Amino acid sequence: MIVRPSDRWRPLVALVFLAACGSETTQPSNGPAARIDAASEVARSGTVGTALTAPLTVRVRDANGRVVAGATVTFAITQGDGSVSPRVTTSDQSGNARTVWVLGKTLGLNEVTAAAAPVLTPIKFTATAIAGPVAVVSVTPKSTRILNGADSVRLTATSLDSFGNVTSPTPTFVPRDSSLVSVDTKGYVHVRRRGGNTYVLATANGQSDSSLVTVLALGESICTGIAVPTTMSVGQAITDIAGNSVCIHASGAGEEYAFIPYFNSAVPSATTQLEVRGLNLAAVGQGAVSASRSPLAASEGSIVVPDDAFEIALRRREREMMTPDRLSASRSWYASRPTTLGARASRSAAARPVVGDLMSLNANAYSDGCVKPDIRIGRVVAVTSKAIVVADTANPAGGFTDEEYRHMGVTFDTLVDPVDVAAFGEPTDIDNNGGPILFFTRAVNELTPRGSSSAVLGFFYERDLEPKNGCAGSNVAEMFYLLVPDIDGKAGDARSKGQVGTWTNGTIAHEYQHLINASRRRYVNPNNKPFEEVWLNEGLSHIAEELSFFRSAGLPMRANLGAAAITPPATGSPAYQTYSSNNFLRFRRYLLSPESQSPVGIDPFEDDLPTRGAIWSFLRYAADHQPGSGDGTFWYRLVNGSKSGLSNLADVLGTDPTKMLRDWAVSVYLDDNATGVDPRFQQPSWNLRSALPAVGSNYALFTRTLNDGNTSTVSLTGGGTSFMRFAVPAGQDGLITATTQGQLPSAAIQLTVVRIR
Repeated sequence: MIVRPSDRWRPLVALVFLAACGSETTQPSNGPAARIDAASEVARSGTVGTALTAPLTVRVRDANGRVVAGATVTFAITQGDGSVSPRVTTSDQSGNARTVWVLGKTLGLNEVTAAAAPVLTPIKFTATAIAGPVAVVSVTPKSTRILNGADSVRLTATSLDSFGNVTSPTPTFVPRDSSLVSVDTKGYVHVRRRGGNTYVLATANGQSDSSLVTVLALGESICTGIAVPTTMSVGQAITDIAGNSVCIHASGAGEEYAFIPYFNSAVPSATTQLEVRGLNLAAVGQGAVSASRSPLAASEGSIVVPDDAFEIALRRREREMMTPDRLSASRSWYASRPTTLGARASRSAAARPVVGDLMSLNANAYSDGCVKPDIRIGRVVAVTSKAIVVADTANPAGGFTDEEYRHMGVTFDTLVDPVDVAAFGEPTDIDNNGGPILFFTRAVNELTPRGSSSAVLGFFYERDLEPKNGCAGSNVAEMFYLLVPDIDGKAGDARSKGQVGTWTNGTIAHEYQHLINASRRRYVNPNNKPFEEVWLNEGLSHIAEELSFFRSAGLPMRANLGAAAITPPATGSPAYQTYSSNNFLRFRRYLLSPESQSPVGIDPFEDDLPTRGAIWSFLRYAADHQPGSGDGTFWYRLVNGSKSGLSNLADVLGTDPTKMLRDWAVSVYLDDNATGVDPRFQQPSWNLRSALPAVGSNYALFTRTLNDGNTSTVSLTGGGTSFMRFAVPAGQDGLITATTQGQLPSAAIQLTVVRIR
């Protein structure tokens, strides 16, 4: 063979060329990244709660197609509820970046998106999550009864994985006593003989659950094997029912009952679901309690009510403004300030204004009130023994005369002040002028948008209790801001003198409790919580209004006052309009939604109209059940307690208030609705079933009716109560059973049954 020189070098050249190419393609680039590609499967499946068998991998390349090392790659869950680890990583020398994907607990499609900046097009990986192995078998219902005249009932059994997902295989059924019943593959239980009970087991992959099946013999009570039949007298209440069932025996015709589940939760925002089923029930006749949610009467819907949302926001602002340092500084100021000793009525004449004096007062009710004062000029129009009445010089024409203002001051001296002080304690007097300033100003009217169904009637703002060095806009005075007449609607909607006059004294009684509560917590009892929770603070202010009603009307507490006490020509009629009408309206709104409302607010600031109506009613109920003939020191201890909210109530009551809250809820249905009611379920001061209709309303408590064989499903919030009416055929037994998603209810669901006729 002839070898030419050029041929001899050709293999070497090829090798050198290949070596050069290999070096060029395996050497990673420093970027930047221009694209990313999937380097592992993009679509997979796996079991919930487990990691996929291989990691997700992407490869990063630059614009020339070379792999990029050190590129930052982010993996994010974009669908589903699993996790990836690591979430952020960098590409290796091969341009690859990896993460381990653990699927979440939810079945179906999951997605992870991989991205590397500045690449605009990411890579999406998907995985279908399938259920895990059987961890639990669930049978519903937990117990069932095959009545006379029936020969079968159906059970449902489900296999669940550890996350509660339905999985396979489907459970199989086996009765322990096959001579009593048989069970087919669909869960239908068939009677083989009458009389007896047995468990039916449902099994799958070694897991099982059971249901107690009772086959009634001819003549047997429907309650056999579950509950002992109970005969009740009219007015009787059975509380703390054990288990989840109650059996009632009706001796005669026309007997009516109510089943009352109460959600005893210390967390008012909690919710639970309850299914209530009645067996062998009779039709319920027309009763004294509304069988459906009744809307507000037309006269109620047209009433302009206080704008409670404004007051809630005001209380929130007070808390947000009062930092610990600011509170400490104000307390130090109060302790070191010069004071004029002696009773309020005999304070230094130099600090007490006289009629005709002008005062510059900041009326800004918002959070910037300390730095952006809204100065209104007020003229002192009356000085009484305990009050300084000031009228804004810019108030609309046609308002109160000086004599009418003086009369309001005298009402404060002789009614509101002695009532509130006796109940809650003396307020402070930081300005040493002998009493609070009652500032009647159009600034209050201006807070209500025109055409609103509610109105700001007045307010107390704790900002004014601060020293100037803590809040430059503070008025450094105990004071209220009050609505004024506005005949021509200059500052808002038109307000007549009659309207405003009716609202004013009740508003003062309400706001005076806030002033006393705030000043005593801040300065008189400085070791106590500086703020009361809003729902309880507002409840105490509604009690302040009610206490003024009793004093003004000359009517006693614990006298079961009804229509005669609040309608003309009764003594209490004007007093009712001034001091009690809004309490009644708020309570009426609670009656419409007892399942989703309670006396206790969801958080320290939650305080809507139904909550206010409920807390007023509960506090009156709680006071009426204190020892002795009157309220005693109950209110004083609440205002001056060292704690707040439910803890405050517990300290004053000397026991966990939740049991009393449950008893109060039962009283809402039972009081004045039957004879022979245990005093524990009575509301001694009011007969609201009589009083509400007398003022154009009605006692429209929302109730449900239990029908034979049907299930009523209800959602309860913490402190919520459902009222379920039912009847039982004469001489027979009726069975009521409650479950939560087919299971026994939690211990927080407290069951009561009452008989009303």
